Amino acid sequence: MIIGALVSCKGTDVDNPPIDFSVVPVQTVEGMVARRFQRDNLTYDMRAGRMERFEYKDTSGVTHAYELYSGGFEVLGYSADGLLETQINADGARHNTVTGQEQWLAFGNVHIQNHTKGEHSLTDTIYWDRDAKKIYTDCYIEMYSPQGLMQGYGMESDEKAEDAIIRHPFDSYGIDRDSTWFYFDSVNFVGPLQRF
Repeated sequence: MIIGALVSCKGTDVDNPPIDFSVVPVQTVEGMVARRFQRDNLTYDMRAGRMERFEYKDTSGVTHAYELYSGGFEVLGYSADGLLETQINADGARHNTVTGQEQWLAFGNVHIQNHTKGEHSLTDTIYWDRDAKKIYTDCYIEMYSPQGLMQGYGMESDEKAEDAIIRHPFDSYGIDRDSTWFYFDSVNFVGPLQRF
């Protein structure tokens, strides 16, 4: 015995909820690369495995806008002479883009290097205040330099990571070196000068 039934969609109300842009990005870029130039000089180079842009209004009408970077995040900062000066690597980053509340933060295994001075730092989260031209954290941080190791909680520095200060230091160690020792910037070294 065969029993059949016909069902019609006509006259029924199909539920199609609106898209929730707080969890669905309005833009996605795979293998993102961004470069900034000032007077024909490269000032920074930024790379991320993936960038997702979110933009939405919450129930009270407040606008939220940010970019989320994942799959690895890297920023290379160059001096006016074109030398690679600062390098920041992290698992991810976030850029809050609401006017008056712009903020950058890198998170997860953050490694900050100043190649011209031979210094590098390790922490969990770092913030960049673009207007004040400084980077800072409230997390635990280790700072290595040719002079030794400093560690503590909280750090503040200029955006090139040249003048870092640990707010609550502890257990720092210095390295004694003889007068013949010098730091060699192998990243920006182009080789010996050629005689013509």
